[in-house]
Amino acid sequence: MAPLSLVASGLLLVALVAPVGGYDVLADWVGWALVVAALRRLPRTSATRQRPVLVGLAVTAGLLSALLWFPLLHEALADVDPAIAWALSLPALLVTVLLAHELAAAAAGAHDPAPRRRWHLVRTVAVLVAVLPVLVYGAGLDQLEPLAFVLADLLILTVIVMLLVDARRPWAGGTPRDFGRSAARTARDS
Repeated sequence: MAPLSLVASGLLLVALVAPVGGYDVLADWVGWALVVAALRRLPRTSATRQRPVLVGLAVTAGLLSALLWFPLLHEALADVDPAIAWALSLPALLVTVLLAHELAAAAAGAHDPAPRRRWHLVRTVAVLVAVLPVLVYGAGLDQLEPLAFVLADLLILTVIVMLLVDARRPWAGGTPRDFGRSAARTARDS
């Protein structure tokens, strides 16, 4: 499986919630473990020079989600200031920001302008999603709260789709396939 496909699978586990008896059966920490494994498989190019930081942030997000997987801690968090929940989500958001930045750089290095532009846009939206709660909870702009939640949900879905779209690109560690042709026919034609 291509590294970006594995990252997408992990983020899908993080995004989905299936509560049973107070526990999320689709545990976020399992998703983060997949993300960490995938990030370590990214190509060793100059575009992924921030891999140790990226992996460290993903590990931090995974550890936080493992702690919050237990109903006692998760329910206690629901009763405290929403700014604390926002602060605990920062490592996950920073993974998105840095991953988008690194993928944009990798696409630029491969002279692939369309994915570069898309990943730059994702990085910008991820920064906005990270900053919006400061305005909502810190500055008291409560009318922005629905926008913050909608943007956060759209961001994770967009990232998952874009990861799957770009998974087979060589600069992302994928191997292009020759779709629509059998292996025998491809070998015969070469």
